[in-house]
Amino acid sequence: MSTGPHIVCLEECHCPIPKFPFPHTYRGYTSSTREDVATRLLDADIAITTIIPISCAVLDQCPRLKCVYAMATGTEWVDLEGFRKRGVTVIRAPQSNVDAVSEHAMALYLASRRKIVEMHNRCMRSNEYAEKGTLTHYFPAPPPSCSSETLVIIGYGFLGKKVEKIASALGMRVIIADRKGTPRETLREGRMEFEAALKQASVVIVTIAKTHDTIDLIDEKELRMMRRDVIVVNVSRGGIVNEKALISALRQGEIGGAATDVFQNEPPQRNTSLLYEDIPNLTVSPHLAWYSDQTIRNLQDLLVRGLDAYLRGSPINTV
Repeated sequence: MSTGPHIVCLEECHCPIPKFPFPHTYRGYTSSTREDVATRLLDADIAITTIIPISCAVLDQCPRLKCVYAMATGTEWVDLEGFRKRGVTVIRAPQSNVDAVSEHAMALYLASRRKIVEMHNRCMRSNEYAEKGTLTHYFPAPPPSCSSETLVIIGYGFLGKKVEKIASALGMRVIIADRKGTPRETLREGRMEFEAALKQASVVIVTIAKTHDTIDLIDEKELRMMRRDVIVVNVSRGGIVNEKALISALRQGEIGGAATDVFQNEPPQRNTSLLYEDIPNLTVSPHLAWYSDQTIRNLQDLLVRGLDAYLRGSPINTV
């Protein structure tokens, strides 16, 4: 009697792995490093990963491996041509975290605009509030209400559309930026030219997928064309907003603030990437915008259905 495929999960720390309704054997690791991957997948038929990439070099060392399941929406690390040449199927978990990430994006915007983290720290670490009776002098001007904000969304997929819905409900004016470099005469309906949109924005939220074309999409040039009171929020992937340019813009007071849930290298070490305490009005969270009870349920359901469909010969949600 067949025991079914051998499944290896490299990162159980992100989401509890559900029971599968088909015959199989299983080995799970709480976490893995890139150096662990090839050894741990040597006997695997199916690999489950979240943020640890699996390279073509690993595939060459693991000839049994024919399916990689990414418990994530983004799979920018996948060498699609290389995987196809080796006959390896890649499956992902689309739209699993749209609600959580869109809500987190708005939370980061509000935290930055209202200086919530800074105000918390000043209240907890000094007696200034009691002595002066107010801390409003730390704001360059009264922060605008949502109805006074112009939000530019970069990336108009499912996540961008959900951000638009929430922002509109809060009273924001919403602009959807078209692809960078799109000529004005070929702009899609309802979109604004990329540079023109950035110049109008008081808030920019980045929700676009990371590809070769979107690395450093917002760099020194783009930051300098923005308003000085703009808040830049990234809930997509690290590297889309150039980190060095962002740090410089914040330190020079060229933009009003920034918030990010993602980093160019994850997880970042302290005093690397954006993790410097002296960067003014920067709010960060440790890539947990996706984390919610509903997201966990979605990930588990998509994992079971995705692997079951793959084993039946009709794979779904392939990359």
